[in-house]
Amino acid sequence: MKIDLTELLQKVGNEADLAEEITVSWPEDSLTLTKPIRLDLHLVNTGSSVLLTGRAETEAELECSRCLKKYRVPLAADLEEEFTLDPVRQGAGETELHAEDFASPIDPDNSIDLAEIIRQDLLLALPIKTLCQQNCQGIKGEE
Repeated sequence: MKIDLTELLQKVGNEADLAEEITVSWPEDSLTLTKPIRLDLHLVNTGSSVLLTGRAETEAELECSRCLKKYRVPLAADLEEEFTLDPVRQGAGETELHAEDFASPIDPDNSIDLAEIIRQDLLLALPIKTLCQQNCQGIKGEE
């Protein structure tokens, strides 16, 4: 999902709110989404960067860790990211990292692509141990 920041970058202090729905899924990462991702985003031009905050909400199909049945669960992630126009500093040898070194770059066409950020944040929102229900008895052997 690409967002054009050209208008936002015109003046320091500019803000924008975006509400979008996108349909994607990442089954190769065990992230199968059964509903579109609803995004509510707020962007602010700070002068040296663009701050993005917001929320991504969807529904995922998971596999129960005990009984291996598939089930659906609401999935949400809070988004907070900084994007910078500054080119990546490249130096020889070791350098000390600073907070600004972790900002994502804004593309030369004044756009940002949120697909990877959303994917990572939704993966982090998945439960470590997936259970279809708290009292799941698991796979029962044949008697």
